[in-house]
Amino acid sequence: MKLGIDVGGTHTDAVILRNDGKLLSWKKQLTSSDIISSIELAAKEVLSEAGIAPHQIDGVFVGTTHVQNALYQPVNLSKTALVRITKKPSLVEPAVLWPNHIKKYIEKVYHLKSFYDYTGTMSETTTPSHDEIKQICIDIEKNKIESICIVGVYSPLYEAEEIYIWESIKSYLPEISITMSHEIASIGFIERENATLLNAIFSKVIRQAMIDLSVLCKKLLLNCPCWITQNDGSLMEIQEAIDYPIFTIGSGVTNSFRGASILSGLKECIVVDFGGSTIDIGKILNGQPEASLGSTSIFSIDVNMQVPKMYSLPYGGGSLISVKKESVQINETIVSNLEQQGISWGGNTWTLTDSFLKVYPGSFSDEKMTSKGLSKLSTEACQKVINKVTGEIKEKINRLELKSEGFPVVLVGGGSSLLVDRLFGKYKKVYHPAGHHISNAIGACFAPLSAKTDKVFWLNDRTKQEIIEDETKILFQQLLDKGAKSESIELVSIEEFPFDYLKGEVLRIRLKALGDLEFG
Repeated sequence: MKLGIDVGGTHTDAVILRNDGKLLSWKKQLTSSDIISSIELAAKEVLSEAGIAPHQIDGVFVGTTHVQNALYQPVNLSKTALVRITKKPSLVEPAVLWPNHIKKYIEKVYHLKSFYDYTGTMSETTTPSHDEIKQICIDIEKNKIESICIVGVYSPLYEAEEIYIWESIKSYLPEISITMSHEIASIGFIERENATLLNAIFSKVIRQAMIDLSVLCKKLLLNCPCWITQNDGSLMEIQEAIDYPIFTIGSGVTNSFRGASILSGLKECIVVDFGGSTIDIGKILNGQPEASLGSTSIFSIDVNMQVPKMYSLPYGGGSLISVKKESVQINETIVSNLEQQGISWGGNTWTLTDSFLKVYPGSFSDEKMTSKGLSKLSTEACQKVINKVTGEIKEKINRLELKSEGFPVVLVGGGSSLLVDRLFGKYKKVYHPAGHHISNAIGACFAPLSAKTDKVFWLNDRTKQEIIEDETKILFQQLLDKGAKSESIELVSIEEFPFDYLKGEVLRIRLKALGDLEFG
């Protein structure tokens, strides 16, 4: 049996699935500020409804937007120091174009002279002295820094100098959280530094929640592995989530996309997830969420780590509506108070959901709803809202879809009923599967194990094929060590990026392998 949990910004969903995929029970709870209280309530209820004893659960699978929410509502972020390892101090200011409410957590920037060059030659004379590093540590303690980010300009080629600095700092400050850039991302100095800084700043955000989750599993007598889903839709252990919180930032959306594929039975499709505060649109290819290649953006911050390829509209069912000078304005969300304030529930606040229900009163039902207040809304104005929303969704779908693909569209999320029969005519296949409202939690239960590498190699004494074969063996062994079924392991992605401007044969190779978790 599997216990799947999705911690959203508004609701926490829990499901019990048999290992063959049959849904036994599901529950929803409003997400608590500490996230653990809502997980406990949802888990207890779903176990009780299914009549399942805790010892029958083989694995707990958790997806969370906890880190993503910290971008919008900064809470418990870490005062961070950046250590740059370069040939000369960079004139480029860190965190350029970052939002000020995140950037302010970068307290100090230190420069250390790189002791490698791009050919891999090490100069002993430029190795930072222990006194130099000790002085940085003294300053870090003096300024009450809570997290350190280490970024070496040559780390995609040689990670040794980042590791050397990490070990040196740890000898003075053994308890401090340190993030090294070669573990987070690859080429592209600014994007790699951005991603590493974000990980360091978020180092406290998820730590207590993950510790509390471990305690909760013991409290509920769930003596089984607990996994966290990450950006690429695969699984990571709790300690990995603590060390690399940035890898969980897109897990909620990825789970939803995977859940849509499972519920619809489609291996190739476009997914529209209509939530309370956002509408997310992405693509499923070969049964897997499509990943973004190259540089991408998190909260307008450029990074070069793998995240789901998607478009996110900054509004959802709980977003407030106003019309000024005949122009439709979609504003902030009241999603957590929708049932108290929304007009369709007897309140006085005009929301996106109210707009759909005014024009299409049968598109959504809830026993708590009353349609009396909708009479004061203008049908014409509400239709403008609907046209704006559906128009933007279709525009994003067109961007994701090549003209020759003609992929069907799968609608999921709590607000997806509002879109049924409203996006396309009869010539476009649109699916609205049963279980659409718990797609995220279901998707988490089907997340695979993954192992990946993204390194730069000099082809000196090995051929390209030999390097790929050697790295593939390493990835396969990592998956076996994590508990994957040997027969399920496969290499799903091979990418090569030549460096024509460097002397010699230099090649960046990115590989990814997946495997299904072994139960029993």
